[in-house]
Amino acid sequence: MLRLRLIQCKGKAIGKPKQDGFSFQEGSSRRNSAINSYHCNVFSILKKVVQEHLVLVFALGLTFLIYSKLLFYGHISWDDPEMVFKNKAVKEFNVVAFFSQSFVGNYLPFTMLLHAKAWWIFGNYNGGHHVINLLLHLLNGILVFQITNHLFKNKALSDLTAVVFLLHPLQIESVAWISELKNVLSAFFYFASIRYYLLYLENAKIKLYLLAFVWFLAGCLSKSSVVILPLSLMGIDVLLKQNFRFSYLFNKIPFLLVSLVFGIINIKTQMADQFINYSHAFPYHERLGYAGYALIKYLILFVFPANLSVLYPYPSNKAFALVLGFVFLAILSFITFYNLKKRKYAIPALFFLCVSGLILVLQFVPFGEVLFADRYMYVPLVYFSMLILFVCREPVAKIKYLSYIIIGALAVVTFLRLEVWKSSVILYTDILKKTPDSFVALNSLGSELMMQNEDKKALAYLEKSVKVSPENYKGHYNKGLLLLKTNKPKEAIKSFNKAITLFDYHKAYIGRASAYFMLKDIPKAMEDANYVLKNEPNHAKALFVLGNCYNSLNQLDTAISFYHKCIAISTDDGDFYFRRAIAYGKKQDFVRCLEDLNQSIVLNPLNFEAFYWRGVAKVNLKQNPCTDLRIAARNNIEPAVQAYNKFCR
Repeated sequence: MLRLRLIQCKGKAIGKPKQDGFSFQEGSSRRNSAINSYHCNVFSILKKVVQEHLVLVFALGLTFLIYSKLLFYGHISWDDPEMVFKNKAVKEFNVVAFFSQSFVGNYLPFTMLLHAKAWWIFGNYNGGHHVINLLLHLLNGILVFQITNHLFKNKALSDLTAVVFLLHPLQIESVAWISELKNVLSAFFYFASIRYYLLYLENAKIKLYLLAFVWFLAGCLSKSSVVILPLSLMGIDVLLKQNFRFSYLFNKIPFLLVSLVFGIINIKTQMADQFINYSHAFPYHERLGYAGYALIKYLILFVFPANLSVLYPYPSNKAFALVLGFVFLAILSFITFYNLKKRKYAIPALFFLCVSGLILVLQFVPFGEVLFADRYMYVPLVYFSMLILFVCREPVAKIKYLSYIIIGALAVVTFLRLEVWKSSVILYTDILKKTPDSFVALNSLGSELMMQNEDKKALAYLEKSVKVSPENYKGHYNKGLLLLKTNKPKEAIKSFNKAITLFDYHKAYIGRASAYFMLKDIPKAMEDANYVLKNEPNHAKALFVLGNCYNSLNQLDTAISFYHKCIAISTDDGDFYFRRAIAYGKKQDFVRCLEDLNQSIVLNPLNFEAFYWRGVAKVNLKQNPCTDLRIAARNNIEPAVQAYNKFCR
C-alpha cells in the first residue's frame, strides 16, 4: 500500500475529482486523494529532512542501535536501588515526597517524577528505564545540533558537534546508568533553555525569554547543576557579539537569583546526606591546582577516550599533579589574554564555556571520592567539541568524509565500552583492573558478591577494602554483615564496633543488634535497636530487631505490633512477613500465619525455611503440605525431611 501511494505521488496520479456531479465513488475518490496527499507530504518532509541532515540522522540511528544493548542489561547497585528500585516514594508515586525530600544527596523533584512515571509504566523491567535515558540523549543530540548551528551558522561543524555528543564514550555513564536520568533530563532542559534564549536574542520577543526561563527552572528542578546556565548564557553572548559588556548581565538577573536559591538547596542537601567529603577539603590553592589537573584529564579523555573508568581517584603524586595543574591554568590564562588583547573573543568565550560547565565539579567544594568523572562531561563535552572543531576548522573542512570517520571510530569504542555496564560485578571488576586499590570498588564488589552468595570471594575483597582504607567505616560495616551472614556473630560484632568507632553509623548499630540477637544477648540487642529508634523512629530494621527480641521472649502481641510497623514502612521485605508468620504460628493463628508465609515466599522465593513453615501451617489447617515440605527438604531444611516422611509417605 505504501509503495503504491509513493508511486502515485511521484506520478501525480491523485486529486483529480469528476466534474459530472456528486457520487459515492467521487466522494471516496476525494477522501483517498486527501489521504494520499497527506502521505506524500509526510514522505516529502521526511525525505527532505534526511537529505538535509543525513549525518545527524545517521548518527542518531547508530546511537540508538548501539545503546539498544541496554535493553538487556540490569541496573547496578550504586544509587539505582535507592533512587528507583527500592524507593518507596517512587513506587507509590509520592509527589509530596519528591518536592519535600532529597534523594541520594540531591533535590530533584522533576527527575523523581519521571522515575515514578517510568516505574508506573515499566515496573522493575530495567530495559524500560534504560530506554528513557536513551531517548532523552537522542533529543539532546538534536538540540545540540540546533544550538551549534545557530551559533556558528556552519552545518558541517554543527553535524560534527552533535555526532561527538551522541557517540562519544564519555557519555556512556550518563546514558547507561539509570540513576543518571537526572543528568540527561536536566541537560535536556538546559539545552532547551539555551535554544529559546538564542531565539530571543534573534527576535527580541519576551515570550521566548520567558520560555527560556521556564526551561531553566525545570532544569534546576531536575538537577541543581543546571545553576551554571547563567554563566553559559554569558559565554554565548560574548561568542555571538564578539565583545564583552557588563550590560549582558541584566537579562541574566532572574536566572542568577534562581541559581542562588538552588545552589543553597544543593549544598544543604549534600551536607545533610553526608556527601561533602571533608577528607578532601584541601587548602584553596591546592584545590585550584587540582582543578587545573582535572581540566587536563578531561581534555585528554575527550581527545583520547582510552582506559575509561567510573572512578578516577586523586593522583598518588600530589606535587606533580598540582604543578601540572597550575602550568595548565597559566597556559589557558595566557591564551585567553592574548586573544582578548587582539580582540578575538571566540576562543576565550569557548574556554569560559568549557570551564563554567565544569566549575561545580572541579572539587572547590569537595564531595564524593573522585577528582573527576565521565558523567561530569555530559554537557561540557559540547563546548569541548566546539572549541576543538573551531580551532581546527580549516583542516577539518578539507577532509570530506570526516563526519563518517568520527562516527565510525566513536561507535566502535562506545560499543565495546558499553559491555562493562552489563552488571555491577563486571563494572566494579573493570574499575579494579585500572585502580586495584580503589576502596570504593573493593567494598562495592565485595558487597555485590555477598548478595550473590559468593561469600569466600566477597570476604577477600572486603578484607582488602578495610586494609586499603582502615578509616572507612563502610568497609568494616559490610565485612560485619558478611560475618553475620556466615554465622560468625562474635567476629561480626568486632567489625561493627570498629565501624561505630569511626562513625555513628545507624546501620552498624542494627548489624550489631542482630549479632547480639543471634548470640541470645537480648538486652544488648534491644539497647542498640532502641538507640537507633531514638534518632530514626521509623527505622524498619530497628523495629524488626525489637520484634524478633519480643518474639524470642514469647511476648507475641508486642512482637506482632513491631512487625506491623515494619511492614507499614516497607512492604517488600520478605523477612518481615516471615517473622510475623512465626509469631502468628506460635499463637495458633494459622490462617494469618499462612497468609504471611505466602507473601514472604513471593518476595523471597529462596527462603526455603518459609516453605517448611508453610507446610507446617497447612498441616494444622488440614491442607496438603507435601509440595512445600518437599521443596524445603530438597534444600537441606532438616525438620522438613522428618515432616515429609511423616505426612507425605
